Amino acid sequence: MEVLSLIPIIIITFVPILIWGYIFSYLDNSNLSAQRFGIGILAGALSVVPVLFLSDMMSFVNMTHLNIFPLLLESNQTMRILSSLVLTIGIVALSVFAFSLGLFSSSIAKSIKILLQNALILCVLWIWFSLMHLVLFQANFFNTPLSNGWVTIGGIIFGTLKLVFFYYVIIAIIEEVSKHFCVITSSISAIDSVKKWVLFSIFIALGFGFIENILYLKNIAEHSWLWSSGVITTWIFRSIFSLMTHIICSVIVGLYFSRALISYAQFPRISHYMKALLSGFIISILVHAVFDISLTVGFTGIIFIYFFAWYMGISRIFYEEET
Repeated sequence: MEVLSLIPIIIITFVPILIWGYIFSYLDNSNLSAQRFGIGILAGALSVVPVLFLSDMMSFVNMTHLNIFPLLLESNQTMRILSSLVLTIGIVALSVFAFSLGLFSSSIAKSIKILLQNALILCVLWIWFSLMHLVLFQANFFNTPLSNGWVTIGGIIFGTLKLVFFYYVIIAIIEEVSKHFCVITSSISAIDSVKKWVLFSIFIALGFGFIENILYLKNIAEHSWLWSSGVITTWIFRSIFSLMTHIICSVIVGLYFSRALISYAQFPRISHYMKALLSGFIISILVHAVFDISLTVGFTGIIFIYFFAWYMGISRIFYEEET
């Protein structure tokens, strides 16, 4: 697809992003700050880079044997899966930091310590997933091949519900960690309240979804035409429900982390900080994975459940902060 043909896709994709931005500024009882919104969109777009080019980065460091996805299909790979997760998130953290240099210079100095600290704490999460994979892989359930809803990536087929679960949990881990690190490097110096952290996390999620939606629409348009029913249907779905899910997951991490950070500044107990950070990530990853798995196997009712939860949860956060 030619570069010029991407312009209409970029425009129609950005419109709902802007609408979402105004909606949350309204909930925040504030005007939409063009600067903060722009920084959020840029940082969110940046968070897509490690997700898209992770395989290329592993090839660059000659570590393709630690690609996480083939390992998910094998038993007794606990240590290799753990090593792969540590490498994967290390690459995400380093790439986010490297790309942030020069873009968010006012936040970089303050964010280095927190970025490193959170990356180390999240190693507990990688141990949890590695052990979960070991236990569930040996368990004799959810092994029936799916007639539809299986997932293929790089020629690797995830053909059972158990394997689809592993796949989407890993996808959720990579995406949520990348978004979280980008919030830290772009916005840490401007945050002084839970509500601000939640709002900036939303902007990051919108930036991530913006690039992701462009790629989805581009791929469909290449096999049909720009205003085909497939493009329009995908645009509507992803502009509402996919963005909503990205927002929910980013808000969960942002909410737990911001409360932990503020509490830690007053009462420096690392155990409480770790518990809050890990809780936020575990909930966010499971929420993300359940949504993707449900759509993959055809349970579209999850959309309405998440929409109701999104409305109640977001409204409560902004209302509580005001009161």
